[in-house]
Amino acid sequence: MASAPKEPVQFSGAGPLNAPISGELTWVDQRFPLRSLWRDHLSQYYAPKNFNFWYFFGSLAMLVLVIQIVTGIFLVMHYKPSAAEAFASVEYIMRDVPGGWFIRYMHSTGASAFFIVVYLHMFRGLLYGSYRQPRELIWISAC
Repeated sequence: MASAPKEPVQFSGAGPLNAPISGELTWVDQRFPLRSLWRDHLSQYYAPKNFNFWYFFGSLAMLVLVIQIVTGIFLVMHYKPSAAEAFASVEYIMRDVPGGWFIRYMHSTGASAFFIVVYLHMFRGLLYGSYRQPRELIWISAC
């Protein structure tokens, strides 16, 4: 028995932002194209076939860096860098500032996490040969 050739599976793009709209939502979508932004950049975005978990470490490094900056700014608002007041200001952050203990531990753990994630990101670049032509200028410039 010969079987009929199978049709390729098409991505339907199912989801709340891909459903048909009418009325007021059309008016809003014409002025602020959230649905087309969602469709073009998130739900139907082309991803390479060899995309795997190694590719997450660049974005994860950026996320950890942002967390470090935000928690660092918060800690700077309460820290006193003089030799006489440094320990007392850390005690103040840990005991009296609401959520200060959490922000401080997040900042200290984030420092270690940042190095681990950046090393894994660099390892991925070496593993997949991202330093070869045509991308060698990215490595030379250290971007």
